[in-house]
Amino acid sequence: MEHTLLKVGVVTMLVSLMFAAGVGAVVGLRGENAETAALSAKSQAAAEKSAEEEKRDFDPGEKLDIDDEPDEEPAPKESAREEPLPREPASKSPAREPRSESRSGSRSEPSSSSVPDWPEPTADQVASADAPRYYQPPSDADMTLTIEALGLYDVPVLSSADLEVLDRGLMHEPETSLPSDGGAQKNVFVAGHYLGYPGTASHLVFYNLDKLRRGDEMVLEDREGRVYRYRVSEVFGATPDDSWVMGQVRDRDMLTLQTCIPPIFEDRLIVRADRA
Repeated sequence: MEHTLLKVGVVTMLVSLMFAAGVGAVVGLRGENAETAALSAKSQAAAEKSAEEEKRDFDPGEKLDIDDEPDEEPAPKESAREEPLPREPASKSPAREPRSESRSGSRSEPSSSSVPDWPEPTADQVASADAPRYYQPPSDADMTLTIEALGLYDVPVLSSADLEVLDRGLMHEPETSLPSDGGAQKNVFVAGHYLGYPGTASHLVFYNLDKLRRGDEMVLEDREGRVYRYRVSEVFGATPDDSWVMGQVRDRDMLTLQTCIPPIFEDRLIVRADRA
């Protein structure tokens, strides 16, 4: 009996010791967690305090440098507008004005303040300009021009920078295209007199140039007999300084005709025709 009671006492004491140890561990753990929580709260409070101090130190009047540029430059939008006419290089001469001619036949360089002293055409001469005119091109002509709508057939065209050739028919500006040139972009530039001198191939050759209308056909033929057909696309005025009328236009194969506009003869009449 006593032995049994002794065992019970020992067991009871062991259980008490284990319970006390468990309680101590729990209390210690709770204490450690409480300390950790206190430290965390303290750190958070310190961080908030530091942020508040930094915030107070920031000068609201100071301009911040912000890089708001895009990483890549956006591609430019393609323009739907037609590209403007290109201008000739500065070294190229402007559209020339034929030399003025006096009644006596002497020539002088034109000036912006002078009116060419060409003889006014008679009624018979104007009537002949309205009738079909057939030319006999000289052997040195580079091309001939035929405009059936104006009654002009085989007018000689000479490529030269010498304005004297205007007395012999039409002048092709040698710095511009020839119809036989390669590529899809050309501008054959040809000038002629509005009045000119009686008895020469230039007389009234482009007297009726302003009568051309859109769609009228013009034909160039070169020395080799090759024929190039064009149709009128536009008619407009220009000044002596508008050298761009001799320039090429992208993707256009053109023939451009020029003559002076009376009564002052300073401005130019420009007729353009595209290759048919």
